Amino acid sequence: ILARLRRGERVDHFETVRVTKDGRPIDISLTVSPVRDASGAIIGVSKVARDITERKRAAAALAAQQEWFRVTLASIGDAIIASDQDGHVTYMNRVAETLTGWSNRRAQGQRLSDVFHIVNEATRQRVENPVTRVLQDGAISGLANHTLLIAADGSERPIDDSGAPIRDRDGRIVGAVLVFRDVSERRR
Repeated sequence: ILARLRRGERVDHFETVRVTKDGRPIDISLTVSPVRDASGAIIGVSKVARDITERKRAAAALAAQQEWFRVTLASIGDAIIASDQDGHVTYMNRVAETLTGWSNRRAQGQRLSDVFHIVNEATRQRVENPVTRVLQDGAISGLANHTLLIAADGSERPIDDSGAPIRDRDGRIVGAVLVFRDVSERRR
């Protein structure tokens, strides 16, 4: 910090931990600036310290909660794909990866209809993706019987599924979640 100040640079939002007089550690954000005289020579230093302990605690709590939700979704036995309001994949759990043949990483940002390719078992005609209806109508939607999921490798599986809207706290649709399962055993 001192070397940067000697060069006349300002140090913005340097995060560090300091100890209070009573011995408690606190997270702070420092802004340090050179103070110049009328000729431009550095004659001092201005330091502003902001206590960011609560912000750091809140960020850690949010990260822990996000991890809990990620682990929970990953642990569900059915396949789950979430999309944004435009129908692009935002998340897939491991079961969905296995059934579709797409990795979560590769699927993210792709159109759901490209990742979740479904056809009618009898006619082989493409079936409307339930998420399309969910995003349009805002209601839970399921597939008709005899729907096949065609995986990235061309393998086919009969599936049951349903889609539901994801709403923000104001009730606006911000995406959709698709839950589906392989029903091959039940069919046999």
